[in-house]
Amino acid sequence: MEDSNERHCTLYYDDGTVVLSAVTQNGSRKYFRVHRSILCKHSPVISDMFAIPPLLAQGSSTRIAEEYDGVAHVQMPDSAEDLISFLTMFYDPLGTAYKRFDPNTPVLVEGALKLAMKYECDALRRRIIENLEADWPQTLAQWDARRAEAVILRSEHSLQLTGKVGGRYLDDRLPEPASAIRIASDYGIPSILPAAFYQLALLSTNADWDAYRANPGKHLRFGARTARWRLLDKRDLMRLVHGQKLLAAYTRAIGTDIFGSRCQRAMKGCTRARNDCWKYFQENAPNSMDDPLDILHDCMRLDTLFNELPCSVCTSEITVMAEKKRRELWRSLPAVFNLQ
Repeated sequence: MEDSNERHCTLYYDDGTVVLSAVTQNGSRKYFRVHRSILCKHSPVISDMFAIPPLLAQGSSTRIAEEYDGVAHVQMPDSAEDLISFLTMFYDPLGTAYKRFDPNTPVLVEGALKLAMKYECDALRRRIIENLEADWPQTLAQWDARRAEAVILRSEHSLQLTGKVGGRYLDDRLPEPASAIRIASDYGIPSILPAAFYQLALLSTNADWDAYRANPGKHLRFGARTARWRLLDKRDLMRLVHGQKLLAAYTRAIGTDIFGSRCQRAMKGCTRARNDCWKYFQENAPNSMDDPLDILHDCMRLDTLFNELPCSVCTSEITVMAEKKRRELWRSLPAVFNLQ
């Protein structure tokens, strides 16, 4: 007997021409009544599968052996959860699975991407990857633009007593790096790995996605950022540790390479001003000390941070050197995190 409760609540169309079914994680079978023409249009593999004449019922020349609700029934080898993610893409032209900067995007689309590759849905695969790439900068200019947006968002949330804007914490409005690393590593999307690893390197391993949401008032309301650390494998963690060590060394080098140079004009007080600038970064920006890109960004705008500056020549030199080192660091991120 057909159980309507096992039919998917949205992916079951009365005018569908085929029923696909798959087993859920809890062992029950879920049914999806969809349109053969739509599936065949996007997938040559599925099109070839449907081109094979179906088995007929014993003693009948017209009745299909396996039917469900009056149409052909195909038991899929994929999980029901992956199939839901996959089929939703074909019946969701507005792309509601994609919300800009949504930290859940990699988790939500992983099943669809897996089946898009399996069934050779190239257009769908490209669309998923493009949406993932849109959340993770591939250039330094894109990184700076996203950083500026994050600063504005953090300011908005800091003004709210609950830490929420529109019912969401800051952490719910920015991309989450561990899930991005997982999907990029598993499905060959190297373009998003450098930025995702860099973002992850700025977070404490104590800042766990699930743990913080168990008690959101303690951390999330104050703008804490988290990661799904459980999704990372040993290789990911080794890459992360390697990258963090090199970033720490790069940060330490800023003090000598940029602020340790002598004034070319031998201006009185210039060396002291350089030292005071670096001391400020070390003492008043402890969080930024883990973020050399951010420190170097501030080095490029010393006039907005300090009243007593090095001489104009030294200030200009610091700006030029900081900009150069930022570009060099960004280009070297694949090597920093052993991604090459």
